[in-house]
Order: sequence, then structure tokens, then C-alpha cells
Amino acid sequence: MTGSTPQSILVVGAGIVGASIGFHLARAGFEVTIVDQTGPHAGASGRSWAWINAMAAADRSYFDLRRAGMNAWRDLDQSLAGRLEVDWNGCLIWDPHLIDDDEVNESRRAWGANVRMLDAADIRAELPALADGVAQRALLSPDDGFVDGAHATAMLLTAARDHGARLVFGRSAQRLITNENGVVSGLETDFGAVNADLTVLAAGTGCRHLLAEIGFDLPIANRAGLLITTAPVPTGTLARGIWGSRVHVKQLRDGRLVIGDCVEDPNAIDDPETLSRRMLGDAMDLLPGIGPIEIDRTTIATRPIPGDGRPAIGPIPERDGVYLATMHSGFTLAAITGKLAAAEINGDLSSPLLNDFRPGRFA
Repeated sequence: MTGSTPQSILVVGAGIVGASIGFHLARAGFEVTIVDQTGPHAGASGRSWAWINAMAAADRSYFDLRRAGMNAWRDLDQSLAGRLEVDWNGCLIWDPHLIDDDEVNESRRAWGANVRMLDAADIRAELPALADGVAQRALLSPDDGFVDGAHATAMLLTAARDHGARLVFGRSAQRLITNENGVVSGLETDFGAVNADLTVLAAGTGCRHLLAEIGFDLPIANRAGLLITTAPVPTGTLARGIWGSRVHVKQLRDGRLVIGDCVEDPNAIDDPETLSRRMLGDAMDLLPGIGPIEIDRTTIATRPIPGDGRPAIGPIPERDGVYLATMHSGFTLAAITGKLAAAEINGDLSSPLLNDFRPGRFA
């Protein structure tokens, strides 16, 4: 960051990342406005499996950031008296894309991950509801957390508002406003300008076109995904989340199952009805004892993924007044991103955790 500490801050995007940044900034005493074209968690945040983990990292710096993200979630939920409703149930994983590289598994353990490999008997003991023989081995990551994405985002936005943040919904972002010196000074919306000393872009897939208008090309590898939420089944059916070879499934506190696709055929999303039937059938095959599962709703969201698959967090090079925060997984990283971004904006020393994830690598 350059120049004096900003006083007024505009956060563009009311998903989990924007909500966390807005909350941390408002709690630090900044004048915060959170703008979203639709409303809270209307994009990927309300349509996410919302798995808080370090498992998905294949290199040390990303692992360290994700593990710090897990710890930050624990602190954040505690500071909000459990209102985020994080369930630290752990996850059982047998998707070969995540566990079949023994060198990566060994590296995770060397970095401090609490993971262990289970055989078929151990898998059965961990989750008796699973069908026999679904996997011969699986990785248990017992420290992982899960949230209801929509609920956690709404609670963070409410907490931000309680600390004085202003929530402005129903305004579509048109372009960033720049002054005669090229400094970003706010956002032009379809209902007028919103001015601020600093504009934080946490708009997910909407970040790219806003940055393009000021000459910064953010490469993307965005990916759409379909998610099924079922009618409630008996609570306690799944004591842990499961990430199989075809679907991943978790259970919310009210008994609903949330089912995502592991196959991710890019063409399958073009036929969501067929895809949802296949996913539901796969989930029922995994959990044969609970009887028919009824779909309550299906959602499709595009996950915001920078071109190299890693987060982009920090100031835009050679352009004052704007700060970027876009990533997948937004849920794992939301709490630590809010904490570190607020500290950086407040003029504290930048965290070395962010060194490998700056937007400047795309300049």
C-alpha cells in the first residue's frame, strides 16, 4: 500500500470474501460501504460446498496460507460467539486426484497436516453409513471444517453492519472511477457513483472486467459447478464430509445433504437436469441405508479462479486506490484474507503469507 491510511473504503461484492473484509475493516474503525448488484451471497458463496481445509494445496506456501485460513476461521467464529456455525467434522477423501500422489501426501504431513491414510476396514468404522467397498483406501483429514455458505456470509454481513458498515444492494458495478492522476476513487454503478479513498474488489467473477477498464489484465480459469441441496435426512447420517471419486457430500445441521460433482466434465453443466440426476444417484449409491433422497434445490455458480489457480490478494501494481481479493476457495481463505487485508490497509506490515499471491505476478 502507498500513501496515507484511507478512511473510507468501498468493498465491491457481498460474498464470503467481501463480507469478511468488510467486517474486519469495520471492526477496525474504518468507514465501510459494501456494494453488491444483487444481495448477500447471491453468487458462488451461496452455492458453494464451503469446505475449510488445507488439503487442496500441493505446495508449501499455499498450504501455509490455507492452514492459517483454518485457524482464522476458528478465531472468527469464536469472536462472533459461534454465530457462523462452523462444524469441524473433518473430511474423508478418496478422490484419486487428491490423494493418489504419495509424494504430495508425505509433503502435507511434513508441513504439519494432521492427515492419515485409512484402509477399507477403517473407512467402514469411520462412516458406517457408507456402502461397503466404496474405497479401498481414503485420506482422513479430521481438522477440516464446513459451513452453510449462505448462513455464514449473512452472519458476517450482519456483524459488519453492527460495526457500522453500510450495505448497499441492487446496484450493478459499471466501472472504476479514476481521477486525473489515475488513482481509483470509487465505483460508478447503474444508480450513480460511490466514492471512497480505497476500493476493494471482492466481486468474484466480476473483478476481471472492472480491472480491464483500468488497464490490468487478470487471467482467469473460472469454472462452473452444480450443487444439489436435498430435503433433510436423519441428522448424524454423515459424521464427516466425504469427497469421493464422483461426488462430494456433507450434511448440514438441519439434516440437509449438500452434494457436489467431482467428475467435473465441462460439457455436463450444459445439461443440468441429467447431471443432477447422475449426482443424486451417485450419492444414493454411497449412502444406501437412508432410502430415497429428495432434491430440495439445485444451484449453478461460476467459481472465480485466477489463471494459475492461486489467490490474487493485494494492491494492483502502479494503480493506487484499488485492492484485489479474488480466489478459489473463497471459503477456506475468507477469514484469513479479511484479517490480513484489513491489517495491510490499516498500514501494518504486510504478511509474508501473501508474498506468493500478489496480483502483480500477472502484470
